[in-house]
Amino acid sequence: MTSDSRFLVSFARRCRDVTVTLIAGLWPGRDAEDIEQVVNNLPLRTQGLVVAGVLGLLFALSLFAAQFGLLGMAVFFLAVVVLIT
Repeated sequence: MTSDSRFLVSFARRCRDVTVTLIAGLWPGRDAEDIEQVVNNLPLRTQGLVVAGVLGLLFALSLFAAQFGLLGMAVFFLAVVVLIT
């Protein structure tokens, strides 16, 4: 396995972990392990769409928050941190 493919696998795994953590933070009564199991049971294409959708929404929300300047970005980052912890 080349270093490029190892990087891509690692990057994809991290994106998936962020997605699972964000969904678990928004879904009361479910933890990250439950969400990870649900995502694992989906077909690979659907898994990719879920990850891309969640990260795309996160990116869009960050752009919206940026419209409000430094205060908006601070609130956005605080909301993400509170959601993940």
